[in-house]
Amino acid sequence: MRAPRRPRRRRARRSRARRARCGGAVEDPGSPRRTSSGAPRRCKRRAECASRPPVVSGVYTARVNVRHHELDAFGRVHPGVYLRYLAHTAVEASTAAGSDAAWYEAAGAIRTWVEDFRRVRSHRRYEVRGLDGTLRLAARTDWVYVDRASGRPRRVPGEMEEAFGGTSAPQERDGWHAPPPPAQPARATHQVRVYELDALGHVNNAVYLDLVVQAALDAIEHAGWPLARLVAEETVPVLADGDLEYRDPARYGDRLETITWFAPPGDGLEVHQRIVRNDDGRAVVRASTRWRWVHPLSGAAADVPEGLLAALESLLAA
Repeated sequence: MRAPRRPRRRRARRSRARRARCGGAVEDPGSPRRTSSGAPRRCKRRAECASRPPVVSGVYTARVNVRHHELDAFGRVHPGVYLRYLAHTAVEASTAAGSDAAWYEAAGAIRTWVEDFRRVRSHRRYEVRGLDGTLRLAARTDWVYVDRASGRPRRVPGEMEEAFGGTSAPQERDGWHAPPPPAQPARATHQVRVYELDALGHVNNAVYLDLVVQAALDAIEHAGWPLARLVAEETVPVLADGDLEYRDPARYGDRLETITWFAPPGDGLEVHQRIVRNDDGRAVVRASTRWRWVHPLSGAAADVPEGLLAALESLLAA
């Protein structure tokens, strides 16, 4: 007689077990898997698996290049910059999936070259053009070569001049000038925040432009023309040209005051400003900007709102 067959044990599907271990979860979380000896089997990579998000289809990976102006005073990326990375990556992912916004198709190219060297200083030119070659922005900056440790100016190394090559004869920029302010110009205060600092511990140059732009709009608002009223009048000011002169670096905690006045009305609107440090009254930045009036939606040229210039009369240059 044949011995009765023993019931065959159903073997666990190894592929499923692997997926459970690598995914950081099992089918029955309350029953840990056991070895042949009966001891519970523990995943050696439990901490890693638990922190790893599940892999899903449609994952978009963005490559990010950290820029100099995104670093804080300790050489780390500003926390707020990470959030901007996330928001921009979401837009890129939507675009890759075919749900792009019309503005996101706008692209261009930035060209830059060294124009000259002057002992410790150097002029650099920039051009921003659309893909059709249309010039969108032209700029010229005056850089000062400094010692990172002391912050004092140093002569530009000869090897650096040779590396850039092909520079033109040295050219001095015209100094900043503006008509004298009225007796009571507009004033706005600001305390330097930590996220406004660059890798040298100074306020980033671009922050000053934000400050003078906001101070100009604040002055217009205090004269009775807030941005909402301008939009209702279907004409808003946009920055068309600017000249900023950096005099002294501001640091974390400094209290700054922006003094604003306007030139007599002409083509557009001319704004002149000084940013000074409250503690000692030293000039930090001097700026002159020119604004033009456009329709808020179409961007077409528009007229200055009736009554605005009269409202700014007390803030006109002396």
